[in-house]
Amino acid sequence: MDVASLLRDVTRCPQYAGQLVHVEQLAERAGAYAQPRQPLPAALARLLAAAGIQELYVHQAQALDAARAGRDIVVVSGTASGKTLCYNLPILETCLAQPAARALYLFPTKALAQDQLKGQLELLQHDPQLAESIRPGVYDGDTPPAQRRRIQAEANLVLSNPDMLHASILSYHPKWSRFFSELRFVVLDELHTYRGILGAHVACVLRRLQRVCDHLRCGILPWRRGIDWPGPVPAMMRSG
Repeated sequence: MDVASLLRDVTRCPQYAGQLVHVEQLAERAGAYAQPRQPLPAALARLLAAAGIQELYVHQAQALDAARAGRDIVVVSGTASGKTLCYNLPILETCLAQPAARALYLFPTKALAQDQLKGQLELLQHDPQLAESIRPGVYDGDTPPAQRRRIQAEANLVLSNPDMLHASILSYHPKWSRFFSELRFVVLDELHTYRGILGAHVACVLRRLQRVCDHLRCGILPWRRGIDWPGPVPAMMRSG
């Protein structure tokens, strides 16, 4: 069923009477493309080409340039506009150049973390050789103990959530010392959800993370989406 048919069915349904007050079809817009200041590594360019991505959108190229410069980044863009690549590209590029580098992805729900892991694995499957260098893993309440130990020791991309970071990672930071000492990126996905009391709590958790990293004298490049990152370390965030 296409969208137009779905809307017609919904508007005819008595249960939805009066709930849809306006329907508007927006005109299609042509994509705006750009090249980053420095070309992508050949391995990443081949990976994107294999996935059918021949060019970067303007916001993707700008995000990559800003991340390379060590700046905090907030990306706000429409649904399905390629926000995920805005942080995955600089992270993958860094992991290829520095195999010891680590990245921490924080999502508001476990389902989002699993969805992002699936997307990463689907992208990496286009280049098995590159996939050997990138080792993502979801670390949450559903992760079995044996897999938690493997992720802690081997994963260079750890996908989790603020609650897990607070309760099971920062609380045991000596066991994560290797990870934190090589941490280069922190990604906060769906940043607009961290408002009010929840936002205040997450901000405190991020300050704890910063203190741990400062203690280990590691330089972080965080990716942040709407919360002030305390200290000199850059962050990457995404919203929308």
